[in-house]
Amino acid sequence: MSTTDSDILGREDVNDLDAILAITNTDVEEALHAVADNADAIFTWDYEKGKRPALNKLYEKAKGSQWNGETDLPWETDVDQEEFAKAVIAIRRQGFHDAGITFEGTPLAKWSEDDWTHFGIENQNWSLSQFMHGEQGRCCARPRSSRPCRGSTPSTTPPPR
Repeated sequence: MSTTDSDILGREDVNDLDAILAITNTDVEEALHAVADNADAIFTWDYEKGKRPALNKLYEKAKGSQWNGETDLPWETDVDQEEFAKAVIAIRRQGFHDAGITFEGTPLAKWSEDDWTHFGIENQNWSLSQFMHGEQGRCCARPRSSRPCRGSTPSTTPPPR
C-alpha cells in the first residue's frame, strides 16, 4: 500500500499556500521543536556550548577532518555589516536598472538609502538564519536507516538522493 501526499500532509493540494502558512510555531520561546515526519526530527535553537555533551564530542571529533572555526578564521578581522549591505544593495539595484526594472509606482520608490541599507542588513540576517537552520535540518533529519558515505561524519554526509 503506497502512501500519498494527502495521507502525509492531511490535505489534497501539496502547494496549498493558505494551509502551509497556517502551520505555525505557537511557542516562540521554545528551545526544541519536533517536526512531524515519517521519521521524527528534532530541531534545537539552544546553542549553548557544553549543554549537550554527546553533540559536543561529535562536534570536536568532526573538527579534526574539517576546518575549525575557532582557529582557522581570522576573528580579528573588522566586519562592517552596514557597509557590506550597502555594497550588495548597490549591485542589486544596478542589476535592476540594467534589466530595465523600475520601482516607480511602488512603495520601494519612496525608500531612502537608510531604508535600503536596513533591508540589506535584514536580508543578510535572514539568509544566514535560513542557511544555518537548513543545514541543521539536512544534518539531523535523515532517517536512521540511511547509511552515510564511507569515511564521512554526520555533518559532511550528503543527503540520500
